[in-house]
Amino acid sequence: MRHTTSLKLILTIPITSFFFLLGSVVSVDTIGSKERKISQPTNTSYYQPFIDTDGDGLSDDIDEDDDNDGIPDLFENGCEINTAFGSPPSSLTSANYVTSVYTNYSGFWASSVGSLNPKAYDNVSELLAFKVGSETYATGVGASAMIDSNSNGLYDSMDTDGNGTGDITVVETSWTALRPVTKIKSGIRLEGRALDGNNGNAMGPQLTSGGIPFNPYLYEGERGLDMGYAIANINNAWYFRLGGANTPAYGDGEMDILLTQGAQLGGGYNYNRLHLLDEDGNYLGNGVEVNWNNTPVVGNSHVDQYNTDDSTSGKNVKKNIRLAAVELSEFGLTPAERAKAVIFRLEISANADPIFFVVNDNSFITNCTPQDTDGDGIANSLDLDSDNDGIYDGIEAGHGETLVEGRLTGPVGTDGIANTVQAVGQYDNGTINYEIKDSNNDNILDFLSSDSDSDGCSDVIEAGFLDGDNDTFLGTSPVTINSWGVVTGQGGYTYPMDGDNNTVPDYQEFSSAPDILITPQDTTIFDGDSGIISITTSNTTKYQWQISIDGGMSFLNMVDSGNYSGTETATLSIYDTNLDFDGHLFRVLLINEGYACSSFISSEVVTLNIRVKTVITNKRITYRAY
Repeated sequence: MRHTTSLKLILTIPITSFFFLLGSVVSVDTIGSKERKISQPTNTSYYQPFIDTDGDGLSDDIDEDDDNDGIPDLFENGCEINTAFGSPPSSLTSANYVTSVYTNYSGFWASSVGSLNPKAYDNVSELLAFKVGSETYATGVGASAMIDSNSNGLYDSMDTDGNGTGDITVVETSWTALRPVTKIKSGIRLEGRALDGNNGNAMGPQLTSGGIPFNPYLYEGERGLDMGYAIANINNAWYFRLGGANTPAYGDGEMDILLTQGAQLGGGYNYNRLHLLDEDGNYLGNGVEVNWNNTPVVGNSHVDQYNTDDSTSGKNVKKNIRLAAVELSEFGLTPAERAKAVIFRLEISANADPIFFVVNDNSFITNCTPQDTDGDGIANSLDLDSDNDGIYDGIEAGHGETLVEGRLTGPVGTDGIANTVQAVGQYDNGTINYEIKDSNNDNILDFLSSDSDSDGCSDVIEAGFLDGDNDTFLGTSPVTINSWGVVTGQGGYTYPMDGDNNTVPDYQEFSSAPDILITPQDTTIFDGDSGIISITTSNTTKYQWQISIDGGMSFLNMVDSGNYSGTETATLSIYDTNLDFDGHLFRVLLINEGYACSSFISSEVVTLNIRVKTVITNKRITYRAY
């Protein structure tokens, strides 16, 4: 996982939001116990930056998949949660417009309000610096134009003419794009027209396709600041919960938040609104609004556009770029409120088109902290079974790649994520080529959920494993957990059961016990004739008819024979009856092989009645009565 600060944090989850909170970590007093948990003060030794847990050559502080299970730490650490708060207070308008931008497009590219660069960028264009008022802020993205003259790790000047000498002094800041986890599946994806290698035609989306969420478009490139990607028409609100704000950043004159608008303005009012909240969701101070209609254009891009189904909605389209910054003092917080502000709400109007959401690393604590969903003392990012259900996280995530003891094998790029779960050409950017499974769409990913399909039957049972104490964890407590977070000596960790053989594992498919819609009825058949007894059900994959010839004292499973067929179907057929069949009792057992929490249910018992045909002879005429 990437860490940008040595402060230790603990996250309390939602999911349309980033929620980072100073606090404590949860551990267990005995690693063999799943029941007794204690809360201990946060210890900085919990984060050891020079440890390489998965042995891929990257230390955990820069490795974005510490356990190499194919799930980025971003998702395992629970960097967002599904919470919305009440109506926000009114907002004051901010006018901290960005008047100059500098990127690494074609080596170095600059554009300013009133002096737009005639060349619109159309490829990788990572933001190096931007100007607000009289100050130019470095973003921390490295380039030959950026100079760190005092070797303190922060750029202090910029060489705009390529002579090797800094000619613009920049504020020594670094900025980080926040990474929304909530799945973005609406809007139009924008990509620099040259990113696909063809300036004239749109060759298909390069970053995500095939229904994979669009989130990476908001944090591509170094520090997530590549302006070559954007999403138009999102129309959403996020609650970013941070570890806290740096109180001295209030009113220090340094910008703290950077907002972006990456496409033409639509009709009506186009805006971003920000509000700060405390950890309980109480709004603090006033909101701050950026009106994009009043924000000057600072540059242009040429992009290809793609719809949600990957079809092209435009190619080689010129777009206006606008940026605006916000200073924390604009929220009007009291000194007491400043210490409480840990959440900010970002609302995007329907026609607003973000490139990225960025915060000053000096102003906010932006990194996620380890979570331990199953309370086994091992952080999710290091745990191959984060919910202790006996199913490897890599299986539950749904990437479909072969695992060896829960881990992927094969080449790993500079981001620490195995190449097999990344798109070709995207091996080092922290993205993945699949959508992590959330079977019931409750914003709790399957590898963190004890009941992934919300059908009331726990994953451990539906996978075909044992849970002797019915606590949704594999096995019977106390259990032993190895260093990878895997339960040992209790079975599990084979491929999960698919009882109905429909290629969807039972734990990821909502189901229930069989339900009888129309019950079987007592049936009358004349001797020598045939008849049927039937039932109508739902959630049933298997039928077994039974017969009793001793008045219901015992029932035996039936098999197809000369007198019976359909003994394993919803309709039992009976042939060539005679009086010996009279009074036989029948019932049917119903089974849903895709729902392990119900073995079978039985229908009501019904009776077969045999009636004799009557023959009446009157002189030379014979009448048969039925």
